[in-house]
Amino acid sequence: MINKLYDNCFTTELSTKVLEVREDNGLFWHACKDTIFYKEGGGMASDIGMIDEHMVLDLKYEEGHMWHLLDTRLEGTVFMSVNLHERFRKCQIHTAQHLISAVLGNVYKVETLAHHVGDEENDIEFSFEDFTDKMAFELQVLCNGLIRDDLEVSIQYPTRVEASKMAKGKNLDRDDLRVVRIGALDYNMCGCMHVPSLRYLQMLYISGYEKTAKGYKIKYLVGDQLLDCVSRRYKVLDEASRSLAVSHLYVNTGVNRLINETRQLNRDIIVWKQKYYEMFGKELGQSEEDIIIHFFDDIDVKSEADVAKYVTENYKKAVIFVAKTYDNVHVVVASHKDMDFDSAKVFKEIADAYHLKGGGSARLSQGGGMYSEEIIKFVKTHRFS
Repeated sequence: MINKLYDNCFTTELSTKVLEVREDNGLFWHACKDTIFYKEGGGMASDIGMIDEHMVLDLKYEEGHMWHLLDTRLEGTVFMSVNLHERFRKCQIHTAQHLISAVLGNVYKVETLAHHVGDEENDIEFSFEDFTDKMAFELQVLCNGLIRDDLEVSIQYPTRVEASKMAKGKNLDRDDLRVVRIGALDYNMCGCMHVPSLRYLQMLYISGYEKTAKGYKIKYLVGDQLLDCVSRRYKVLDEASRSLAVSHLYVNTGVNRLINETRQLNRDIIVWKQKYYEMFGKELGQSEEDIIIHFFDDIDVKSEADVAKYVTENYKKAVIFVAKTYDNVHVVVASHKDMDFDSAKVFKEIADAYHLKGGGSARLSQGGGMYSEEIIKFVKTHRFS
């Protein structure tokens, strides 16, 4: 059933009467004599709005009526109000899709395969075999030129005979034919809402494209969506500019400088960590114990193993290192080549007792699992052979 109140996207207020109310799990479906609420369909999302200051929670079309879900029961005459900003944004996006499809269909004879609407970016998939930067730029110029020309976007209700002359090959086997026409550029069967002319699109930006299995997906932003997106990105850019102490145009230079400085700092950290752990290894190696047991809570797995290797390669010692990292534990057991100490056997004793995973050789074995304070007690008190 055609609702001609959808023909004017600026019709966002209406007084009407409730015809029937049906309860549904504490909520209430209302069928009204007329409605201005558009229900999702044709690639366009549902309207957002209120009836008598109660938010419309959902919409459905049944038994020849649009039903509106509310949190209360209403009767008699009610006042409908649709969020104009959200509707206008959706209408801009949908009309822009018609415009892009019409331009590419006329110029390159490609088919529109799919259309997706997003919060920050939309895309249309076309049956292109190839698409280039030059084609994207030309598309943007053509579309914005037509927007400046302000072609009329009209809603028409043709007969089947009239429609067959303009929409050859389309399915016209229905009584409620509704056409959206953009000047002489496009003649398309569509039940969605649209802006009244192309100037209401304001501006269209082709933000990118990508190859798909069926062709190419072209990404775009338009009108209020484009302005909102640019505003958000400008704020982010402005914050980055202030943080880096550079102008907007040199943010990338500032980021690259920061990346290079960070890389150099990381290299310096690695050098100083090696020096620190080497000094620490010397301290451990000079201790009197033949089997050195040490517990760490601030060392990474690689450094833990490196310290163990340093001590056991330079001193006739065996080491048992236990390192805690958050809820995990890592154990390294190592020994000098001339010591009668089987690191693999010792590690297996610890691993079997506390369900650790890992292994190695008689000279160095390591692994980890979930941390338990009992591991420290076990290592301190157990007699390792």
